[in-house]
Amino acid sequence: MKEKTLSESILYTGKIVQLRELNVQLPDGRHAIREVVDHDPAVVIIPFKAPGTVYLIKQFRTPVGLDLIEVPAGLINPQEDPKLAAERELKEETGFTADTLHYCGQSYPAPGFCNELLHFYVATGLTLGKTNFDDDEFIECQEMTLNEMKSKIDANEINDTKTILSYFYLKDALSEGSVV
Repeated sequence: MKEKTLSESILYTGKIVQLRELNVQLPDGRHAIREVVDHDPAVVIIPFKAPGTVYLIKQFRTPVGLDLIEVPAGLINPQEDPKLAAERELKEETGFTADTLHYCGQSYPAPGFCNELLHFYVATGLTLGKTNFDDDEFIECQEMTLNEMKSKIDANEINDTKTILSYFYLKDALSEGSVV
């Protein structure tokens, strides 16, 4: 069922994405055009304090024109280990350092057009320090219980896919006993 790329061209190269147009041959021999967004991999971290507190961030997201409540996340630098990127992003966006980062899994958030790969972590053993936002980041850290987080998901107040998936990764890790 694989498609064969016959030709490709770069339509746009930006700071964090590149847009390519591919002319592909479908499994039945017909041709089609595919638009692909190249995006570096990223890490997603859900800071957790037992018995049931999480720390999320609120920030304005220009593409959707809304303030979103999300888990901390950020790009993995070239040649950077995902775990080190998770430590860096957690500190930058929340001020927290973690004694433990539990790896939960990975996911493609939009594989129909983008090759970004997300690596998910639960951070525990949190110690608060100073944040180090990027120059263009304006972030507010919010503490809430897992029950409050679930209520906000159910009420569509949290509607970011990586944050919703993080909630379920955390719930699984807690039920398995791999995070306490």
